Amino acid sequence: MNITLYSITVLVINLLAILIFIRQSNRAMESMITTMCLSTSFGLIIGFITWIHFYEQPLIATLISIAIGSIIGSIIGTKFGHNTQIEGLFSGLMASMMAVMLIMMFNVADGLFLLMVGLAFLSGITLLSIARSHKLNYRLLLLSCIVMTLIFLYFPSELDRQHSPIDYHQIRH
Repeated sequence: MNITLYSITVLVINLLAILIFIRQSNRAMESMITTMCLSTSFGLIIGFITWIHFYEQPLIATLISIAIGSIIGSIIGTKFGHNTQIEGLFSGLMASMMAVMLIMMFNVADGLFLLMVGLAFLSGITLLSIARSHKLNYRLLLLSCIVMTLIFLYFPSELDRQHSPIDYHQIRH
């Protein structure tokens, strides 16, 4: 399976789980923290994925990831109200922008490892948010560990195309 397809599949599964299973809390601060954590996690993954496709054009990767991260962040925040929608929008925006800047500093293998860790982090945050929303005893920690292990085991190991290293300091305008 392609790395991008795998990553987008994990993103969609997490987004559907959030939209279906997470309930609105009566406490505004708890809702804002949940929205911020989830939007930031989604933004990181989106920034990493867009860099894979636009590694030679960091500005385009940043702009696309900002747009997608903002939209998903506001979708997540909509579940809790208008204030949290704004919180989600800016959390997704900031995380996706910073993810592209972060991943540009590493080589491809390290970037793919960051993507894999980010996917595991997102899945863990989603499961724990669902557990908190339904007031479950944190027995989902075991399920969370299993899901993270499966993400690491089934993560595709190779890119479809070869990335040539780019020295951004040598580019002249």
